[in-house]
Amino acid sequence: MAEGCSLLILAGGNSRRMGRDKAMLSAGGLTLVEYLARRLGPAVDEVLVSLARPIPGLSGLRFVFDRFQGVGPLAGIHAGLTAASQPLVWIVACDLPGVEPPVGSLLRREAVGVDAVVPRVGDELEGVCAVYRRELGNHVDAYLREGKRSIKSMLDTLNVRYLTADELRTVDPELRSFRNLNTPAEYRDWIRTR
Repeated sequence: MAEGCSLLILAGGNSRRMGRDKAMLSAGGLTLVEYLARRLGPAVDEVLVSLARPIPGLSGLRFVFDRFQGVGPLAGIHAGLTAASQPLVWIVACDLPGVEPPVGSLLRREAVGVDAVVPRVGDELEGVCAVYRRELGNHVDAYLREGKRSIKSMLDTLNVRYLTADELRTVDPELRSFRNLNTPAEYRDWIRTR
């Protein structure tokens, strides 16, 4: 029987290159966070949204807040792993609005006997579109308390199943799931082509 899975949408970043909060970008009458929750929520048992601090105007979702401030996405991952009710946690950054629900199913299926399942697209590890075991919360806590913040370096300390681009293409032929929205131009392009 498949293990239960929580979805954690990471929405606590500073959005420096975008110039405004990515979580609040419009996506068809919804915020980007709401769009992802609606798009991916049916594939999981619960949806959590990780924030560094409350965002005015964002409501109606279950929020978890970073305990470690100013250390990047690993703080959000830590908050989500700590709060999740399910044994697996699918982490998705809010600037990845093209994530296909079948990607989550594939990551989940491969999470047998490992700490995490992480896509590798080209030379890039996609640690913010990956499945982690909830029990890693204490490991991430200790890692952050040591002053470390690199997801890639943390993955080196875990038993990880890396998925290749070819494996990912079986459920996402164009690898749209891994196209980030970091700049206004990328956001406009996504709105135009989604």
